[in-house]
Amino acid sequence: MNLTPSSLTSTLPLHHSRRRPSGAPPPLPHPMAKSGKQAIGILVLLTVAWALTWAIDPLARGIRVVEANVVVWIADHRIEIVTDFVRPVYDFMYTWSIPIIGLGALLAITFVMKRLRFAVAFLVALIVVVNIVSLVQQLALRQRPYGVEILARWEWYAHPLRNEAMLATVCVAASLLLAPHGQPRRIAVAITATILAYFGGAAIYLGSAHPSDVIVAVLLAIAVTVIVVRLIAPPSVFPVVYRSGKSAHLDVSGTRGEAIRRGVEDQLGYKVLNVEPVGLAGSAGSTPLRLDVLKVDGTQTVLFAKLYETTHLRSDRWYKVGRTLLYGQLEDERKFGSVRRLVQAEDYLSGKVASAGILTPRCHGIVELTPEREYVLVFDFLDGAVELGDADVSGEIIDRGLRIVRALWDHGLAHRDIKPANLMVTADGDVALIDVAFAQVRPSPWRQAVDLANMMLVLALRSDVETVYERARLQFTEDDIAEAFAASRGITLPSQVRNQLKQDSRDLLADFRSRGPARKRVSIQRWSVQRILFTAWVLFLSGLFIALSIEVVRTTGLLP
Repeated sequence: MNLTPSSLTSTLPLHHSRRRPSGAPPPLPHPMAKSGKQAIGILVLLTVAWALTWAIDPLARGIRVVEANVVVWIADHRIEIVTDFVRPVYDFMYTWSIPIIGLGALLAITFVMKRLRFAVAFLVALIVVVNIVSLVQQLALRQRPYGVEILARWEWYAHPLRNEAMLATVCVAASLLLAPHGQPRRIAVAITATILAYFGGAAIYLGSAHPSDVIVAVLLAIAVTVIVVRLIAPPSVFPVVYRSGKSAHLDVSGTRGEAIRRGVEDQLGYKVLNVEPVGLAGSAGSTPLRLDVLKVDGTQTVLFAKLYETTHLRSDRWYKVGRTLLYGQLEDERKFGSVRRLVQAEDYLSGKVASAGILTPRCHGIVELTPEREYVLVFDFLDGAVELGDADVSGEIIDRGLRIVRALWDHGLAHRDIKPANLMVTADGDVALIDVAFAQVRPSPWRQAVDLANMMLVLALRSDVETVYERARLQFTEDDIAEAFAASRGITLPSQVRNQLKQDSRDLLADFRSRGPARKRVSIQRWSVQRILFTAWVLFLSGLFIALSIEVVRTTGLLP
């Protein structure tokens, strides 16, 4: 299917789309996992049981008498060979099990998986558990068992057993955040159960704890840890996966894939036959998809889609924070408040770019998978088109590429991400501009100049500097070109362009600069009171986070 400007702005005939009734779940709901609901139930039951025991004094005395007899009976029946084995192992675990498992898991999450959200969930679980345990200990004030020789190390009050609770926290958090769902998770749970059973049983055997001290510590730690992890990193949104590639590329199989099919059919009226990722190498801000759909007349066609999720929104926010710290505000832009606003902006901007006479795929609509959290934008598919970085670039293609920038300038627009992956050469030899998500209306002159420099560099990578420069002079003044390259440097170049420039033996930037009039380099540093105050605020928060992290490590036993 060869797409021309007229065909790109046409729409496919729609099936009858269906409106979601009020109160009905969206295509991709994100309810709390079953384990989270079970953990809430355990926590409620623990709270009720503890309150009843506290309120009914005869019940509390009866439990204490029974447990004291159990501990004394076990101490009276100790076997020397068993004691000689259990005692040193318990002492080793008392000192080293939490640091080894906790720090090991935290380092693996942070530096191997590179999942900052998982690391935050891990630390928050530790903080919450250690504070709840300390509170309960201060309320219970239960001493260690009487009438037995305590052969194990001990600290703090006995109920709930602090080390058992912290060990349960790090083991459960590690299982939830490091082990993928399925067989690996079941193995991790079995190992966790074995470790906790041994440590708790050894504490009772060696006379340093009562049975309820161990049971309450384990149940409390498990319930709180599961709830915290499920709230901060729900598995439906942040699954534990080990795969190469960019974190922006989401898994579209299973539940999410079915939700995309159902959402496109219900909200746009196209019956989706197949969903598969496409063009992942050139995309870092979304998950690009190819949709094989069935038209109303029964024939099949292909559409292009972009999947956006809160992960992409957070990445954009952190990018803007880092850039503001390093360079100040390079242009007037604000972070998006939600994924809905992000896709609304791209839908609007695709229409603005098309109205400027630029060849661009038309957006067929927005598909809501999860309100405010996950959306799909559906576009025409450029069938037969190839990325400009893979095409044979002729003089006509150079002219059409430069004409895109000229049209952007004339209509007060900037694309902000001119790179080979966003420039498609169609089957009839035209050049289409795609991925307008972060385009701007009425941008700064600096941003427009950067668009021109990036376009000329992309074209020169597939041809030569002299041809691109001479053809650019037909649409821009020499001063425009000199300004563009005076403003161009590492931060202004998309990563794809930077990598290709490094691989090219020519110094394209220097060659372009030498051909035009001399121009002082445009500074990209923007100093302001706002930037200074913002930097001071970020440094303060960073210092506070480091101090809190040190305190967490100190109080939760992550250091022996």
